[in-house]
Amino acid sequence: MIKGLSTYRKFIYEDDALELMEILKQNHITYELINNSSQLDSNFGGDINTKQFEVKIHPEDFVLAENLEEEFLKSEIENVAEDYHLFDYTDEELVEIVTKKEEWNKFDYLLAQKILKQRGKEINPDLLKIINKQRIENLATQEASPTWLIIIGYVAACLGGFLGIFIGAYLMYYKKALPNGERIYGFERNDRSHGQNILIISGIAFFIWIGYSLFNYKNY
Repeated sequence: MIKGLSTYRKFIYEDDALELMEILKQNHITYELINNSSQLDSNFGGDINTKQFEVKIHPEDFVLAENLEEEFLKSEIENVAEDYHLFDYTDEELVEIVTKKEEWNKFDYLLAQKILKQRGKEINPDLLKIINKQRIENLATQEASPTWLIIIGYVAACLGGFLGIFIGAYLMYYKKALPNGERIYGFERNDRSHGQNILIISGIAFFIWIGYSLFNYKNY
């Protein structure tokens, strides 16, 4: 595993990931393919959407990789068949693709822009930059963890179980990846403080339980 890499793109089909990797390889961009597919689902004919392949690169290479992808897809965009499903989308649906590009593949993102332009609804590059920046700011908003999770965490911590340790660590260390490769804490500072408290209480309760068990064992 190469350190310092962030998820650049996710794919359902491995061939799509390999196509991107070839572009990265030709341009000497360090990458790594992570197979997050559910082997159990594959063996038993599960939903194909449980398959997921992640291509990771260094965050500082994100812009270059995007530019290379766009250049590679230009000819495909120009020659796309008229029965491709995006041509049936409304203007509002196409705008949503453009404003939430991290939820769509690069081909659909670029094609949505082309279709909007053909319909006289072109989104100029400067506005796109503003949209992308605003989208990242929105995604960077930290979440408030569920109150019930914190309560369960404290209860489990007092009982000295590993569940308290797990919940505490989750609240304290969970991070989410942004489309630009940056990773930020997923929960607000106050919730992370609860996570730290739960971890500490869990640790103390665990050692008390160990000591109590050893004491009873010696006196048995």
